[in-house]
Amino acid sequence: MTGFAAGLRAGGSARTGSARTGSAGACRRGLWLTFLSPFGLEVAATAGGVEWIGIDVQHGDLDYADVAPLARVSPVPVLVRLGSHDQAQLARVLDAGVDGVNVPAVESAAQARQLVQAACFPPRGRRSQGLARVSLLGPRDQPLLLAMVETRAGLDHLDDILGVDGVDGIFVGPYDLTLSLGQESVLAGAVVLAIESVITQTRGLGRIAGIFTGNRELTGRLPAVDLLGVDTDAAALRAGLKLMFG
Repeated sequence: MTGFAAGLRAGGSARTGSARTGSAGACRRGLWLTFLSPFGLEVAATAGGVEWIGIDVQHGDLDYADVAPLARVSPVPVLVRLGSHDQAQLARVLDAGVDGVNVPAVESAAQARQLVQAACFPPRGRRSQGLARVSLLGPRDQPLLLAMVETRAGLDHLDDILGVDGVDGIFVGPYDLTLSLGQESVLAGAVVLAIESVITQTRGLGRIAGIFTGNRELTGRLPAVDLLGVDTDAAALRAGLKLMFG
């Protein structure tokens, strides 16, 4: 979706506020997709409120082949959480015409540089061009490249990762980070402090900061972010059924 990535890049300067509200519309709230079909997404979109979707091909019931059909019907920008650092898969996802990718467990500047090379056309990178859905959509923003920090190694090398030109920002994976830090709860003090540090450092450098929380209490304890994954399609379905039949 033209304008989404460029708008986030332009608005990535440090702000104040909370993750729940951000500041002056800075926080864009998204729904994490784990199983919805294209028709299901069209039905869900009628409820409104969702400002972007995140297609999760690392976990859940969706795969790379589901990305283009979902992108075709989505009324809002589309991000994709990749399953790995596989550069061919990254390029195929971008060919589907999505607005950006979240790459899991980025732990070094060297890994980040390889991802930039895979995401960008020459001369900046080595991404190939050919007939694909994205080539039918007209002029588009360069898709967002968000490195996921979700391990202790990622925390330790955050400065190096943010120092790589072409990495638009950081997307925190709080649940894997909790495991990596040896904690039992995403609400543990050490986890919340680590997430706060990542967000503050990222936005302080004018980069985009995002996180999936799936937890209202965690959301309320965090500083402002640019992209907030509120919860999953599965959680939304359970909440709706509980409200209807509870």
